[in-house]
Amino acid sequence: MPTWSLSSDFSLIHNPSSVWSFGSKPAGHHVTGMFSLFTHLDPEPNDYSEIIAWFGSDTIWYTHGLGVYYNTKPMNIILKEPNTNIITFTANGVAMHPGDDGRFSVVRFTAPKDGNYVLDTTFTHIHNCALYSGVYIVYNNLTLWEIGLAGPGDSKSFKTTDSITVRANEPIDFIVGVGLDNISNCDMTLARVDIHLLENQIESPVIAGSIGFVLGIIFTTILLCIYYRYRGNRQNGNAGYEVIG
Repeated sequence: MPTWSLSSDFSLIHNPSSVWSFGSKPAGHHVTGMFSLFTHLDPEPNDYSEIIAWFGSDTIWYTHGLGVYYNTKPMNIILKEPNTNIITFTANGVAMHPGDDGRFSVVRFTAPKDGNYVLDTTFTHIHNCALYSGVYIVYNNLTLWEIGLAGPGDSKSFKTTDSITVRANEPIDFIVGVGLDNISNCDMTLARVDIHLLENQIESPVIAGSIGFVLGIIFTTILLCIYYRYRGNRQNGNAGYEVIG
């Protein structure tokens, strides 16, 4: 079963890379807003260069906040910000932060082929000063999931109970926004996203339909053979009698 993991697949070189791309959507338009790619990757400039982030052209570390962040180390890193707040980046974890102007941080998955996909996602506040943020999953201009996080360590998960039929090159967006308080301070949010493609799900109905069609033809042929044999036997039986009139 093909599987994609946001943390395992994170690219330190290209955006987009494989099925993943990192960017933003404008304030107030997390569903239908135009997706804009982040343009550059920067390490934390002080004492935590193991933490890197994709930013847009108007953002660097400790300015607008809007970005997708990654811990390159296989261990937790506790980052102390210039204002003394701390962020706990989990080992090889991906985090998202909205912009101070209300723009949404977006991780986009683009389906590589037609199929039925299973989503397994968890969003978790990792800022010690966290208040409110909003998280969303959007597919084809349809909100699959929308929920708020409130307070340090708050965590919410979404997993499809069945699967979602997605066509090749269609996007699924995983989004973090400012939430109920409408401010971006302390909104750093860990995003664990795992996606599985169920094999042979799209083709199965076609195959089943073809088998049913063939079996129908065979069954009809058998019935016709029985009918004509029965009819032939009756005609042969009637031929043995002399009709007297």
